[in-house]
Amino acid sequence: MIECSSVYKRYKSGTNALYDINLDIDQGEFVYVIGPTGAGKSTLIKLLDGEETPTKGLVKVAGIDVGKLKRRQIPLYRRNIGVVFQDYKLLATKTVAENIAYALEVINVKKPQIDKRVKELLEILNIPEIKDAFPDNISGGQQQRVAIARAMANRPKVLIADEPTGNLDLNMSMEVMDSLERINAKYGTTIVMVTHDVGIVNRRRKRTLVLEHGHIVADLLDGGYVTHDI
Repeated sequence: MIECSSVYKRYKSGTNALYDINLDIDQGEFVYVIGPTGAGKSTLIKLLDGEETPTKGLVKVAGIDVGKLKRRQIPLYRRNIGVVFQDYKLLATKTVAENIAYALEVINVKKPQIDKRVKELLEILNIPEIKDAFPDNISGGQQQRVAIARAMANRPKVLIADEPTGNLDLNMSMEVMDSLERINAKYGTTIVMVTHDVGIVNRRRKRTLVLEHGHIVADLLDGGYVTHDI
């Protein structure tokens, strides 16, 4: 599903962000990406979603060579990718249901299909009772689950979660993790989650990639406890 082969990334500023990244993630895997600030986590995400191209090497997602995509091809490619951010990025003037529906409206899905998909996602994410609420009137954990639902609206093959629990307390973080795990189990969606939360990594053990100074320094295939700060 995701393949990185001998990937390097050097920005025009001269900053070297990634060195010789070799990585294979199978369909349906749930993988953490951890590491200190400046380790290369954000750059890796940008390579996967097509925002950046590798300086050298192959980045392949869902059978597509991302580095060879033309700019006009990126929007279509991104239909394979769902992205969840730390700060939710919900539309304040739209209800929960409308926020989820919007992701399908912009690609001209018919209304009956939209309504069916929105209802399905609200139930899977355990938030049907807030469908008519506006983002400012619900909790941070609920907002993040709405963001996950919106990212999943188009049934992406890969979901990238960029610090999805960064602004949440423990209980809300666990609600978000439950939601991500349900999505992973029900749809077989490949999930790549960037996090600094050692507690989550240790509590919900999964394959964990550790980045430092642009290198993958550990690939813990069956999880494994992280004891140092990230």
